[in-house]
Amino acid sequence: MSDVKTYVAGHKSPDTDSICSAISFANFLTQMGTPATPVCAGPVNKETAFVLDYFGFAHPTIVTNWEETCPEGGNLYLTDHNESKQIIDGYKTMNMCGVIDHHRIGDFETDGPVFIRMEPVGCTNTILSKLYVENNQDIPKNIAGLMLSAIISDTVLFRSPTCTEKDKEMAHKLADIAGVELAVYGLDMLKAGADISDLTNDDIVRTDMKEFSEAGKTISIGQISVMDTTEILAKQNELITALEALRSANNYDASYIMITNILDESTTLLFSGEVNDVVKNAFGKDIKDNSVFLPNTMSRKKQIVPPILGAMK
Repeated sequence: MSDVKTYVAGHKSPDTDSICSAISFANFLTQMGTPATPVCAGPVNKETAFVLDYFGFAHPTIVTNWEETCPEGGNLYLTDHNESKQIIDGYKTMNMCGVIDHHRIGDFETDGPVFIRMEPVGCTNTILSKLYVENNQDIPKNIAGLMLSAIISDTVLFRSPTCTEKDKEMAHKLADIAGVELAVYGLDMLKAGADISDLTNDDIVRTDMKEFSEAGKTISIGQISVMDTTEILAKQNELITALEALRSANNYDASYIMITNILDESTTLLFSGEVNDVVKNAFGKDIKDNSVFLPNTMSRKKQIVPPILGAMK
């Protein structure tokens, strides 16, 4: 069994927390005596690319199907997700060892007992930073930078309603270890991720996309965060067309994209599919041209997914 390799993977359509949590947890496992390799489900976005470059990390190996990449099997830990539709394909051939997550518990199941650490905080890396502390493990400077970046990303520099005091506390500690000025670095990082100048409409609607299932139906919900929504909303009709193409190609019952304004902390939700009633019941707002404006809304996990899935029941 000593030759069995251990891997750590985040969810499909990876974001900064997904990538950074895989790297930081793989490092934690390695320091604790279990050599582990971080992988990811696809190319990193601009924000994550900025983070990896800033702290000197190479892009993790991309794995899209475990049966093809690791036919001999191996040990697998999940970070930042637990729902089956978000796990890299072919995972049933792997020995599931554990989950570190901060989302709802979906349809996750295993053949045997596993290590699970789930907490209602703003970021998976907040949980991981606590694991380092609880186990008396030093946090390397560059790993601290990754974990800090993930907390900034998931809490939108503490603006998101998912942000907790523990997220803020750990972020400040990690900033000290990483040797960065939190506010300055955080804004630079968010600006890097908000650059959509070279993204196609298809790229935009697939940004940070996750699948969810409820009442026998499957939907996708993506999110893109920008400093100013004027440019992106000017092509709303084109984006809805791209959403419909995404929905149809994957046989989703509906597809959504959150266009989130970081500065005024609001979201315009665009959607495709016959779900006007679902959206209206979920948010109690007027729908116009397959969209609804949601002030004081930034969190998919807390403010979008629960009402939509609740309205689908």
